[in-house]
Amino acid sequence: MQLPQDRTEGLGLTGGFLYLQILVQPADTYSIHVDVKTTDRNTTRISISNLFNPDALKCTQRSVQIPYSSTDGKWTVLALDLASLLAPVTSAAFEETKTIQFCANMVVRGAFTADNSYTRQNLPKDMVLSHALAPADLNWVWMPQEPVVQLAPLRELSSNIKPALSSQKSSIKLSKPSLNNPSTSRKKALEDAAEQVSAQHEQSEPWLQLQHINGYTGEFTRVMTWLPNSQELVFAAGNVIVIMHSSSGVQRHLLGCANNLCALACSGQVIVSAEAGKLGLIRLWDAASGQCQALLHGHAGGINCLDLSPDGRFLVAVGLNNHSKQLVILWNVTGLVDGQKAQVLAKYISDYNIKAIKFSPYEEGRLMTCGKDSVRMFRLKMGHLRGMSVHVTPAPGEMSKGSWLDTNVFTDIAFETGCGLLQLEERHVFVTSISGAVYQINYGTRTLERVYQLHSAAINCMLVSEGLCVTGSDDKFLRVWPLDFSDFLLEAEHEAGVTAIGLAPDGLTIAIGTENGVIGCLDVPTHQYRTLLRSHTDTINAVAVDTHRGEYCTVSSDGTIRGWDIASHAQLFELAAPGEVIQCCAYHPDRHELACGFDQGRVRIFDIAETALLQEHKQHRQGVLQVLYLPSGKLLFSLGVDGNLCVYEVAHTYLPIKYLSTAIHHHPGCIAAAPNSSLLATVSRSDASPMASILLFHGSTLEAIRRIESTAPGFTNLLFSQDGSQLLATTADRRLLTYAVGNGQLMQEQSELHKVGVDTVALHPSQALIATGGADRLIKIWPCHSQAPSPTATGQSFIGHSDIVTGLAWANDHSLISTSAGDAILIWHLKPAALLTPDTDPNLAPVNPHGHVQVAPPNPAGRLADAPAANMTEAFDDFQRGEPGLLQQSLEASASRLEGLTEGRHTADTGSSAAAQPSMTTKALSVTTVVADGFQQSTAEAVLLESQHQLVAGSVVPAEAGEPKAGKPAAAEPHLQVQRVIGFNGDSRGTCAWQADSGLLLYAANQCLIVEQLATREQRCLVQHTTGISCLAVTPDGSLIASASPPPPESSSEPSVTTAQICLWHVATATCLHVMHHHSCGVQALSFSHDGVWLLSAGKDPEQNVVIWDVETGAALTSGTTSQPVIDLAWRPHTPLPAFVTLSKSEVLAWELESSHLAQRCLRLPPPLLEAPLTALGPHLDGTLFLGDANGNIWRLQIALNSSLVTCFKCCGLGSDGPVTCLQAHQGCLLASSAEGQLVRFAQQPNSSIWVEDKRVCVTGRVNSLDAAEDASQAVVGSSMGTIWYVDMHGGSEVPVVTSHTQAVTCLALPTSELRTPLMATTCQDGVLRIWQMPSQPADWHQACAVMEFQSQQACTAAAIVSRGGSACCAAGYEGGRLRLFDLATALLAWTAQCHSSATAVLAVELSPSGKELLTVARDGSIALCSLQDGGLLGQWEAHMQPEQQVDAAVFAPGNKDLLALACARRLTVLSCPWQQKPCTAVSSYACPQGHVLDWEQTGCNATAVFGPEGTDCLLYSSPLLVGKLVEYNYQCSTTTRVLSMQHQPTALSISSGRTMVAFADAAGSVGLMHYKTGQAVMLKGRIMVLAYHWLCIVVYADVNCTEQ
Repeated sequence: MQLPQDRTEGLGLTGGFLYLQILVQPADTYSIHVDVKTTDRNTTRISISNLFNPDALKCTQRSVQIPYSSTDGKWTVLALDLASLLAPVTSAAFEETKTIQFCANMVVRGAFTADNSYTRQNLPKDMVLSHALAPADLNWVWMPQEPVVQLAPLRELSSNIKPALSSQKSSIKLSKPSLNNPSTSRKKALEDAAEQVSAQHEQSEPWLQLQHINGYTGEFTRVMTWLPNSQELVFAAGNVIVIMHSSSGVQRHLLGCANNLCALACSGQVIVSAEAGKLGLIRLWDAASGQCQALLHGHAGGINCLDLSPDGRFLVAVGLNNHSKQLVILWNVTGLVDGQKAQVLAKYISDYNIKAIKFSPYEEGRLMTCGKDSVRMFRLKMGHLRGMSVHVTPAPGEMSKGSWLDTNVFTDIAFETGCGLLQLEERHVFVTSISGAVYQINYGTRTLERVYQLHSAAINCMLVSEGLCVTGSDDKFLRVWPLDFSDFLLEAEHEAGVTAIGLAPDGLTIAIGTENGVIGCLDVPTHQYRTLLRSHTDTINAVAVDTHRGEYCTVSSDGTIRGWDIASHAQLFELAAPGEVIQCCAYHPDRHELACGFDQGRVRIFDIAETALLQEHKQHRQGVLQVLYLPSGKLLFSLGVDGNLCVYEVAHTYLPIKYLSTAIHHHPGCIAAAPNSSLLATVSRSDASPMASILLFHGSTLEAIRRIESTAPGFTNLLFSQDGSQLLATTADRRLLTYAVGNGQLMQEQSELHKVGVDTVALHPSQALIATGGADRLIKIWPCHSQAPSPTATGQSFIGHSDIVTGLAWANDHSLISTSAGDAILIWHLKPAALLTPDTDPNLAPVNPHGHVQVAPPNPAGRLADAPAANMTEAFDDFQRGEPGLLQQSLEASASRLEGLTEGRHTADTGSSAAAQPSMTTKALSVTTVVADGFQQSTAEAVLLESQHQLVAGSVVPAEAGEPKAGKPAAAEPHLQVQRVIGFNGDSRGTCAWQADSGLLLYAANQCLIVEQLATREQRCLVQHTTGISCLAVTPDGSLIASASPPPPESSSEPSVTTAQICLWHVATATCLHVMHHHSCGVQALSFSHDGVWLLSAGKDPEQNVVIWDVETGAALTSGTTSQPVIDLAWRPHTPLPAFVTLSKSEVLAWELESSHLAQRCLRLPPPLLEAPLTALGPHLDGTLFLGDANGNIWRLQIALNSSLVTCFKCCGLGSDGPVTCLQAHQGCLLASSAEGQLVRFAQQPNSSIWVEDKRVCVTGRVNSLDAAEDASQAVVGSSMGTIWYVDMHGGSEVPVVTSHTQAVTCLALPTSELRTPLMATTCQDGVLRIWQMPSQPADWHQACAVMEFQSQQACTAAAIVSRGGSACCAAGYEGGRLRLFDLATALLAWTAQCHSSATAVLAVELSPSGKELLTVARDGSIALCSLQDGGLLGQWEAHMQPEQQVDAAVFAPGNKDLLALACARRLTVLSCPWQQKPCTAVSSYACPQGHVLDWEQTGCNATAVFGPEGTDCLLYSSPLLVGKLVEYNYQCSTTTRVLSMQHQPTALSISSGRTMVAFADAAGSVGLMHYKTGQAVMLKGRIMVLAYHWLCIVVYADVNCTEQ
């Protein structure tokens, strides 16, 4: 089998990786030959066969022979790295794959080429063999070996971490399938994973997603229509099909077409598109999924119209054949739904010109065409299209006034619709013409009846609905007519000719597309007109962004300058220069001014606010290539084609002050300025030298400083890095070069950026990515290493443009704007995962007290330490990665490795007496993800790492506009969701459950109900409760969950809710079925009946009642009262009527549901059973009850039928004086837990009533929740320490699954910018300082783990992760004014210092800009400066507050941290930071108004503040005295610049690193994001009582209306 069949044609596939999917039997012989062409125009053959010598790979001058034999007869993917295979035989680079030949015996599924390196896990949909194919049934073989990305060397964190693993060797060898090479040990597996994963850049998902297109191909007349039965509009924008919601403006995009689209049609959910050009490709799309269902090719090109039959079964298209004759092809596309191919029903070569073709809605298999002097009707008969012409020359009486009878061209067809039209002779067809006339034809008699002159120019499109007709014409008018065309009912004049119209499914809205690229909507009943989209009509030459004002500008060859809003994508302004071509543009860094360069050598500067021309200069004899402002805003530069660089002084009305000759006449040039305005770079080249060079000028004096010689024939783009130390340059030969500005040395080089030229480049603000665009119409995103792509970096390519990419600009951290020689603007959304690609510091290896280093999860951008096994149990590692069905075997196999592991302790304050220094301990933890703490009451504390959230639209508005209160947030479409929640309401009883067969773990984390798959650690977060969940229950089949929470306190934000909340959830869909209310104090326990029909709930003390709920309806069926508060309850099995028992301290009640009421019996308990209060209840499936009491005794109770008599005896005991907290009875065994953390399994002796202890396991804290497997071999328990443990009863081992703080989390801290380590520190009121290792990817939050913990008897109140001598350390502040520094590499205390009075607490810790000092702030307002090296006190400053005031927050100014703000309830004070023992003086102070003293101390709210963006000189400040207010205070002017009204009192603030987004929490427990400049905010769904949080990644979200960001 040879591809292609004609060897002279060639495939022309340019993908660097070739994937062959084959099935070869071991006994068969086979060969595969791949001919590839290199850049030196030579052809090399790569051959793969089992006939070659299996011991060696053979290379000749023009061939590579690779031996490969299949030994197992499985499907195999041969992945060929073509560039690496060619390396031994030629120095030329790979260019394309010409032919592929499959020989002899094999089954071939497909061959694919791509520029991306794929694995089994990230295969595109088309390359997936079968979802039913298990990984073990597939071989994956890389030839010569799997490609890796070389990373720049990274500095080591500490001596305990070994350097990165050795780089890949250059020798070529075959790597066999990984399934044939199992690792011999766990350590070797980790090392192998480190070599492959830590070195290569995994592209599991695209980094960019097309978000919006400002473009419409208005020159074609049939490229816009409505999607049936929806509010979505379908139109063409270049080579992209855009599906846009007419109300919200949200777009979906269908990508894959190579050329501009010239025709569209819709029927049902099927969209058909046709491409202009020579290929003439037709694609059928599924509108719902966005997938291309079929590709049809029957024309040689020139497709100008197509149509789908009303039932969607047939497709017809008109194009040209090889002889340039018009060819009509009719397809049957019915079978595409079932995966069949489209069937060609008929082909017809027309001698009549055809401009439009339509299916008849009256008769099946009938069509109608129109064209130049031609209107014809066709029918399909016996596989042929047979047609007849309609006589369209009207008699004098049939012609309306104004129409004319010369040669005419008919342009469109519209069929009359109506309920009363039964006979064909009653139906009419309307045909439009270029004369502006409409011809009315009788469909039944096929005769012309009337001609109506409706427009003065050509009618391009026409629609007919019941009683109305709509026409659009080149005379710029859209008119709505009655069917008698007596006079138009409605008229709308546009800026250009109307080329397309569409009528909404409801018939009330008309979509209009015009020739100048504008789409609008006309509401027929109200006559209101809305512009949906505007676009350029010619090549877009450049784009510039004004980040200060949230807008960007594009300039085009159509003579217009257009400004656009970044958030809404709406056009803000338009400046026209008819007949001129604008080549380039640039925004002034500060002023709202725009400079533009024109093709005639002019430079014009516009005032955007006034839309006025400020200045105009013509200093160039030819066109202007580039205009550039110096970042300081003082100078403007213009570079011309004539080779001159002109300098303008902005302050003096843009007066030209200097010329700089670059000697690049007739050669492309470019300029760039350093971010600090210190340098200017431009291109220079003499006619005598074929190579270009780069000239560096001083930014202020414009004196030449240095010439950088190169080997490039020319440069197309220049860019400085953010710090100005490096210069990036793209060359005419498609390379990216990185030079050191200091010495001009070439640092890095990346070749073959694009297949053709590189026309534009843009560096991401974070320097993590660089975007390039070229003549190949691709946008490529490259990961940056040391501010530039590394020589072996692999980028991602994105299609969407129909022509050369001319401009790229980052609008902000997450939006990329691209323009092309087409007329469309594409706005791309950057996914957060893309920003994790640049190299970072090495992972900090978690250190345990025994001195072992724990192997961290592989980081694609970091290095993995080679270390011995860690203190974390390997059982949990296996358990975390295992399949659900292998959970038990995985833990049993690793149970033996748990023995001998003990918890080590170290004294932190060495050298001090125990009385003077609080004792501290450090221990290694095994925690799955980031932190969240939840408790029973609403005071639960939580910290959530949110990569995605559920958005609820809210508003924050300036107070100057009447100070309106933000209304109650209304639910919006679910754009975001909580990525990960870790925490556990351990203080409550029965708040976790486990399904051993499915591996699902269900537990409560504050107000969230978490459903987690233990094998994959995948979570679903169910949010409905307004207070902390107190208990939960699961149906026996695991399909439903019930959770309960107490009523909110009276001071809460929801005073209408006065009863406890019971939510009923469906597990599979994660939806809340019912919300039920009854109990006034709370819910103590929940239980489902064995058939899942009833739900039983018991009220919480002091309530004394039980309620039965109907699960299907959520209604309360009946209730009953008890004499004592219920502790526990359970349903009884095998009873004639629904029956259950309730347990109180000294009574057990038996209940039966009779009709609609409850019958109650009080069981007569023997006196020995009542000696101690009853504490636990455990029912057995045989009807026996097991009771536990406060003395640790367990009693067996047998209830007599229909009697209060019982048979009772003591069966076993825990052997301690503590109470039994939980009981679970199983067949032949019994599990019991105690308040001391003991979990004991008892076994019943055969044929005996004696129960003996079988196994005992101890966990930390009181066991309040217990759920075990049916054989009691495994169990999950929840303890009061906020920990959920997995317990292997066979091996006697326990593994913490979920761990959280037990009290309020007071502080979150991330590493300083100098120490880029994936760490986080959390502090807690219980004195715990916990260090977490964070994942490298947002999708890998489940890999985060707590690696060490330091304990103290005093509350830990502040922390900072800093670098000391290259080693990561954590500085922690405590109650009592003490500061401690811990070395994280050794897990030891480095030093301790008493910085403040013992009567106060350290509030904040900050590292100095020099990295040598630590500054601490206490709650009494005192400030201390100490040495980072040894903790020596360098200075102290007394409080700047009044004695009765307490500082609630201390924040430092961004950048050099020269300012410090102290926030208390009554005052905000700004101080100068005393770095290097400088004086600490007050800069400014703001006092709260005295009119709101009230009882603010009882609100529980603290004051908080945050510095605004650099350059604003402002702070955001909130105080409990400013009820519902957020104040923006200018500390330089000592004035209030803005007051924002909030729905609830803000309690915490944090600003993103880009200083554009503010995160805030309020007294209602809600968290929101606010755009700093606009004040617009969105609230995140779900509530927690937030005391502290920190930005872990910067993610900016836009709402569905694109009006709030």
